[in-house]
Amino acid sequence: MEEYLRQLLHAPVEEQPVDNPGRIPLMLSGIYEIKAYKIGQKTVYFIHPKVQVSLPQLKKQFQKLRSILGADCVLYDDGYTRYGIPKLVEAGIPFIFGENNIYLPNFGIRLHEESQPRYPDAEEFSPFTQKLILTALYQGWEHVSGKDLAEFFHVSRMTVNRALVEVEALKLPLTVLEGNTRYYNNHLQCEELYRQCEPYLINPVSKEVRMKYIPEKQMLKGGISALAEYSMLGDNAYPTFAVDRDQYRELQVSQNDILPRRETPACIVQVHRYLIGQNGVIDPISTILSLSAEDREDARVEQSVNAVLEDIFHGKGA
Repeated sequence: MEEYLRQLLHAPVEEQPVDNPGRIPLMLSGIYEIKAYKIGQKTVYFIHPKVQVSLPQLKKQFQKLRSILGADCVLYDDGYTRYGIPKLVEAGIPFIFGENNIYLPNFGIRLHEESQPRYPDAEEFSPFTQKLILTALYQGWEHVSGKDLAEFFHVSRMTVNRALVEVEALKLPLTVLEGNTRYYNNHLQCEELYRQCEPYLINPVSKEVRMKYIPEKQMLKGGISALAEYSMLGDNAYPTFAVDRDQYRELQVSQNDILPRRETPACIVQVHRYLIGQNGVIDPISTILSLSAEDREDARVEQSVNAVLEDIFHGKGA
């Protein structure tokens, strides 16, 4: 790095110890390798992520490091261009990725390799991508072609390919290109796969309706009712159900059927962006993601969530 910086910046460069490393919180020092270089008359810190870091986390933690170190900081890595150079530039994060992707505004340098793959801007999973990833986790898929995925989910090859490209854009090691065909490709254990994907998981619930009555149509259990099915937790006095948008339209719910939040409903209907159903219940990870912040404040709920995750990691929960 030292010789590379000399050639790049045409200035004297000398590596030096990080000043007072104890001021950096253990959480950040565990995630990032930090090197200090004297470049001319100023000290610049180079920050290298040692583990997978989501873009929202990266933005927040980079600003924290810059504040703690009180000097210019530069991100360096080989793969973070997949976040999208415009996103990093917009966030004001200087970076060096190899020899052809460099953004050092304080030194007046910006290089961009035009031949780099162009990925969509993505900071979290889209609903279908999340459905694909969670299904793959439950099924234990290792190597599945886009064609087979399209047939399994009854969607177009374009929809599947878009999801796999989104996974690549998030820098997850879950795809491979063989010829012109993209494959879902995973060699991680269940818990490691979940932890890698966790920063990008979305709440599947787009809308929650507190009903005066329980609809007669058959619906999957969701929310607390689903968590009660997966654990020793007792259900609420009123059940929670999960439907997709088409199913919700079929219920023909009018404003007169809905109770205000202060009143106890006959049931809650959650409208989901996607559904993965099994034995009359939504899948366990979507169940956890659908819980409200208020629900998660209950120690019994949190204990049940941890138990359900342990079951999933040991192959018992799906």
